[in-house]
Amino acid sequence: MTLKQISLSMPENLFKASKDYTKELGYRNLQEFILELVRKRVMIDNIERYERIEKDMKAGKNVRKLKQKEALNYLNSL
Repeated sequence: MTLKQISLSMPENLFKASKDYTKELGYRNLQEFILELVRKRVMIDNIERYERIEKDMKAGKNVRKLKQKEALNYLNSL
């Protein structure tokens, strides 16, 4: 896994509150805490998106019916 470095600016009061919260929850540092927040957000958004897609598909909303050959081509392209 390749790591990328970013720079993050935030208001001082939020920075201080985040540092305190990080210590309270037992994170080693603020970076670890922020990574966990981003990881959770990405996972939650993906789960919610997949649930919406599944719900729409079950309701027949935004669903395009494919012929067998089209479906195989689509699946092979994934």
